[in-house]
Amino acid sequence: MLQVNLLPWRKVHRQQRVRFWLTVSVCFPALLLVSLLGSAVFLAQQRTLLQQHLAALKHASQALSLQQRSVETASAQVKILLAQRLVSQQRAQRSRDSLQMLILLAEKIPEEVRLNDLVELQNQLTLTGEGRFYHDILAFRDTLATGDLLRDVTLSDVRQQSGVMLSFVLKMQLRQPPEQGTLP
Repeated sequence: MLQVNLLPWRKVHRQQRVRFWLTVSVCFPALLLVSLLGSAVFLAQQRTLLQQHLAALKHASQALSLQQRSVETASAQVKILLAQRLVSQQRAQRSRDSLQMLILLAEKIPEEVRLNDLVELQNQLTLTGEGRFYHDILAFRDTLATGDLLRDVTLSDVRQQSGVMLSFVLKMQLRQPPEQGTLP
């Protein structure tokens, strides 16, 4: 029978096993340590990145709050300007109405009628004048009443003056400007 010495083979095989287990026992903790270090570096980078994003968001929030304040200021100024524009438009309309009223009076007054006084108080217009004939005063009143600029024209007081002259008082309401709650 053939005798084989297995001792050197066993020794080699044992040395291979020892190297394998040594490699495994050293590599596994080393691999675990490397993965822990890698994850720690990754988490540190993520934390730094999140802090940078947070700082950027804070900066953007401050910039937005400044912009919001400037927009609110501009909005308040726009409201003031719109109110001033409305007042200006109402004054302009009032001036146009006054001019139309004076043109109407100048064009429609009869030859024998004279105006002495024109008083406006709270949209109430009072004309005081003199005329030679009563029918001229009535015609003047009717002419003023037919226009759309004046309303509720009434002849309130007619008196005989010295001689042939009649003094009269005409009271009327000025046209109300249209409501301009919203501006274009």
